[in-house]
Amino acid sequence: MRASRGRPPASSREVLADAACELFLEQGYEATSITEIARRAGVSRSSFFNYFAGKSEILWFVFDGRIDALLGALDDPAQPLADALAVFAAGEAPDTLALAIVDARTMGVEQELAAGRAARQLRIGTAIAHRLERDGTESVRAAVIGAGYAAALVTAVWEWADRGAGRHPLDRALDDAIAVAREVLSAPSN
Repeated sequence: MRASRGRPPASSREVLADAACELFLEQGYEATSITEIARRAGVSRSSFFNYFAGKSEILWFVFDGRIDALLGALDDPAQPLADALAVFAAGEAPDTLALAIVDARTMGVEQELAAGRAARQLRIGTAIAHRLERDGTESVRAAVIGAGYAAALVTAVWEWADRGAGRHPLDRALDDAIAVAREVLSAPSN
C-alpha cells in the first residue's frame, strides 16, 4: 500500500484560504491574483483549482457548505422545518468569511460580500419557500417566510462576525436569529 502524497484536502483548502486572506489584507482583493495565492500557499496554480473555482469561493466555501447541508435537510420531507434550519447552525465556523466581513474595507471585498450575501440569502429563501410550498403553504406566504428565515440566518452570521467570531458561538447566534424570525413571522399584523 502506497502512502498518499501532499497535503490532505481540508488542510490545503485552509492553507489557501489563509494565504488569500493575508494577501487580501496586504494588497486588496482585486490586486491579488490566483497565482499569488497559490505561490503564497506553496501549491501550483492548477492545484488551486482543485479546491476553489475562483477567488470569491475562498471567502464563501464554509458558508456554502452550510447552505448545502441546509438544502439537503430541506429536501427530506420527514425532517421538520425547524430541524432543517438547525442543520445550518451545525458544522465548521466560516472564519474566513468572518475575517472578510470585519476587514472588508481593508481587503477591498465590500462589493463581493454584498453580491455574495444577496445571492446566498436569495438561494436560502427560495429553498425554504419551495419546501413550504411542497408542504402545502400558499406561494406568496411561503416566499415571505422563506425570505424572513434566510435574512435571519445570514444576518446572524454577519452579527457573529462583527461581535468577534472567535469570542461567541455561531450556533447560539443562529438559534437566536431563528427564534426572532419565528416570532416576527408569526406575529399578527396591526
